[in-house]
Amino acid sequence: MRRGKWADDLERLIEASWERVISVSELVRLDVPERTAYRRTLADGPWLLMLPATILLSNGEPTFRQWQIAALIHAGPEAVLTGLGGARLHGLHRGGEPEKHHVLIPATRNVKSCGPVIVERTTRPVKRLERDGLPVAPIARCLLDHVRRMKDEQEIAALLTEPVQRRMVLKETLDAELEMGTRKGSAAPRRVLRVVAAGVESPTEFRYYEFWAALPGLPALRCNVPVYDLDGAQLAIVDFLADEVGFVWESDSVQEHFATPDQVLATAERARPLRDVGLYVLSTRPHQLHDDPQGVETDIRQGLAIAAAMPPPRVVYGHPHAA
Repeated sequence: MRRGKWADDLERLIEASWERVISVSELVRLDVPERTAYRRTLADGPWLLMLPATILLSNGEPTFRQWQIAALIHAGPEAVLTGLGGARLHGLHRGGEPEKHHVLIPATRNVKSCGPVIVERTTRPVKRLERDGLPVAPIARCLLDHVRRMKDEQEIAALLTEPVQRRMVLKETLDAELEMGTRKGSAAPRRVLRVVAAGVESPTEFRYYEFWAALPGLPALRCNVPVYDLDGAQLAIVDFLADEVGFVWESDSVQEHFATPDQVLATAERARPLRDVGLYVLSTRPHQLHDDPQGVETDIRQGLAIAAAMPPPRVVYGHPHAA
């Protein structure tokens, strides 16, 4: 049998909750006895205990957003979301939905991580932003808090190149955040950001750049370089350029599966004007880096030798009016 006035006005509890997530202390303030609140979360009960003293006013599966809200309630009023979940609130696409919900709290507070929630204490002030109605750290902090916990550099590159490419954050801002944060877990992101500084804009380009960098004796490589003819007309933005010898290296992702004859033709047409002005163009399919690395190295070294023997290309790199 229901007891207490609260039982006659369950809508009042829902209205006081944060999208049906509420703390036990708030339920007690609303005249729900603490023991009753917990009893209703037992097996076959109408509510769900998500985290210690944090309840969903439903027994259904919580949504990703409700887990984020539960993490904030669990961590307290000064908490902000960070990590991949926070970055997705800023609009990041890559990475998928994280399994953990990462929140920051001041170092003066002591709240434990629990279940899918990571509670991190920080001595650095965190600028509190709001995205989609939730408090969140700036995107640079979100990203670096997440990638410090990762090992795979290609996966790190996927997360760090997207917001730079989409102009969501400056590469210099990521550098500054990395330097201000803890050194633990910073080595891999630091290596990736050095490559991002070279112009890499995708995880595929990161693979190509790292492949080149691992080969001894090769010239410096620039990424995503505009190439203009001597009249100032842009010919292309090439994936990679060794400009000291006029060598262009393209990621032949269009031809990866030979999807259509038109796509194969488009790739050839892209290379033709570059060759017409005296550049040497090498196209490599992404799978070749893994399946035939020695063959790719041979292609590169032979191509560099040919490019070095050719007359200087009739082009300008970068903006034609750059100093």
